[in-house]
Amino acid sequence: MNQVNPIGMNRSFPYLKTLKKDEFVFLQNEEFKGYYLVKSGLVKTIRSHESGARAILSFKIQGELMGELVETELGKKHTYSAIALEDNTVVELIPFEDPSHLKLLRILENLQLEILQARTRLERILFQDAEQRIKLTLKDLALRMGRNFGGETLLKLPVTHEDLAILTDTSRQTVSMVLSGLKSQNKITYSRGRILFRNLETF
Repeated sequence: MNQVNPIGMNRSFPYLKTLKKDEFVFLQNEEFKGYYLVKSGLVKTIRSHESGARAILSFKIQGELMGELVETELGKKHTYSAIALEDNTVVELIPFEDPSHLKLLRILENLQLEILQARTRLERILFQDAEQRIKLTLKDLALRMGRNFGGETLLKLPVTHEDLAILTDTSRQTVSMVLSGLKSQNKITYSRGRILFRNLETF
């Protein structure tokens, strides 16, 4: 991992880190030094549980913040891990003690977004079946991260069927079945890391 401006040097410049694909921005239970702003690229946030289970929390794109702390006997710690999904992903560290008013507002906005996403995910588990959860999650990701080409939308997201199953609280088999069904209906085409939506309005 390359640091453009290493921690502890000139505070008039941003603390930037450039990461390779599959490189961690920070680890769960690592010392919490501050929040991270995605400047470019794509980041996945995950939480590991004592049982060994792994939960995918979100995907972070350019302009979005990440970071959550918990106070322990050993100090402030990260409650989840963040990993780059693309080469040359760049993040900026916003130190915890940074008093900037504008940066504080961005952190608060990020917290509001994560609360909304968590509430939406819980409501989908309670009130929607597995197929609906998968379809709505894919549509949300496409609206937020996809690129439009005419009437079609391309979502480039390097995740597996297992990742989508964890994200939608379903199973890999159910994800495969739903994707195959959507493809047979000509609503999507997909290959590794790419999903092309024929028409998001009617998806």
